[in-house]
Amino acid sequence: MGDWTFTTADALTSQTWAKKWWIQSKTASYFYGHGFVGPGQDNIIVEFSELEKEQGYQHTYGQIRELSGAGVSGDSTMEGAEESPDVYDDAITINQRRNAVRSAGKLSEQYPSDKAVRTWAQELLDRWMAALIDQDIFDALQSSCTKSIWGGDATTDITIEAGDYFTTSLISKAVAYAQKATPKIVGKTIGGKEMFVCVISPDQSFDLRTRDAAWSQAQREAQPSGDANAIFSGKTGMWDQTVIHTHKRIATTAVWGSGLNLNGAAAMFLGLQAGAIAYAKKKVWNEKTSKNQGSFTQECELKNDVNSGEARYEYALAA
Repeated sequence: MGDWTFTTADALTSQTWAKKWWIQSKTASYFYGHGFVGPGQDNIIVEFSELEKEQGYQHTYGQIRELSGAGVSGDSTMEGAEESPDVYDDAITINQRRNAVRSAGKLSEQYPSDKAVRTWAQELLDRWMAALIDQDIFDALQSSCTKSIWGGDATTDITIEAGDYFTTSLISKAVAYAQKATPKIVGKTIGGKEMFVCVISPDQSFDLRTRDAAWSQAQREAQPSGDANAIFSGKTGMWDQTVIHTHKRIATTAVWGSGLNLNGAAAMFLGLQAGAIAYAKKKVWNEKTSKNQGSFTQECELKNDVNSGEARYEYALAA
């Protein structure tokens, strides 16, 4: 006697499908989300908006350093002893970046269990854009550092040895350098205090927490900052006027040391105006009706035979 059996291979075997798809935790912009970017000189990354209002391919900006001369004393003649301020300049050249998600059409969009295909496409493009801008900022800052300070007694990448971990001493060494540098590296003033930012890799964070007793003790005894500034949000901790953040995009290597076989990471120690970003067009989303659509620019585009939406970012970086 045969049993009436259904298996997973039978077409009539019941299945259920999720009506709402879900995705990895949202990838928002790290630098914007933690208050590193803003207009005005009192920011880690200075945002310029001139190219949003005017035509042009490049924005050139200047930076004036503090006066450092001794001046004159007593009744000495001032005329002829004036000091000429040091002025520095840099240029940001606009470019555009593209990506797209294309729908095959209305019939194709009828098939999925989750009908919000266009919504998901827009969300994915938004996240892609935020992650790309963050990576570009990391690349710009890490490729344009003005000073390298090594852990332990190392003085170059080649002289790094096993045990030269990232420690509180290295943070303090960076703070001391910033305060003595000519011109001085200035921290962000928060609640009347000058604060620097140091972004470290997950491995460096591990070393701080497990290999440095001074760090562990300081975090146990540290009082809440009591400041609502976004720079304090998501921090790993604080040490010597420095807010420590951990991020996976910090550059790593596997070829340090005399044998070119040691793993390592290059943390970023940041003061005011460490970088700059300029926009020609910020993100917009336009629904269009057209048979053919061109591509989108840093910019994200969802294309469909009948309807398409376009989001655009045009920006440039300097560090």
